[in-house]
Amino acid sequence: MEGTVSVRGAFDQSTWEERSGLLCFLAKVYAEVARFDKTFCFGISQLHELPERIDGKTDLQMSIGFVVIRRNRALIGRDYCLYAVLRGRELAGYIGIYADGNIDTVRDLKPLTDFRNGSAILHDWLRDLVKTSCEKI
Repeated sequence: MEGTVSVRGAFDQSTWEERSGLLCFLAKVYAEVARFDKTFCFGISQLHELPERIDGKTDLQMSIGFVVIRRNRALIGRDYCLYAVLRGRELAGYIGIYADGNIDTVRDLKPLTDFRNGSAILHDWLRDLVKTSCEKI
């Protein structure tokens, strides 16, 4: 029929998230984190539930790309996390302190814009997580 959009044609359009490699990068994050932790044994793992609040706000949950946590046995009761939030067309990385479903941000990290080569930045972020979790804040 003339003037109608085919359902198939509507699904053939790729989104920016697909074209940029963002979705592919996010799909691999937890496997990369597991490989990093298996290599260095820092106690970094996936946080299975989204935080209730980040810096007292509840409006970021739909923009969170991932959250990983480091439980440092030397600092009991002080769990650090690395989380990423999609802001426009970049993934902003942050280090925070995680407690009772809440994150308090302590450090901003270099944002990620080249998702196809995101593993290098992710590894930098993970090293920053380990470093920060060993400092006195």
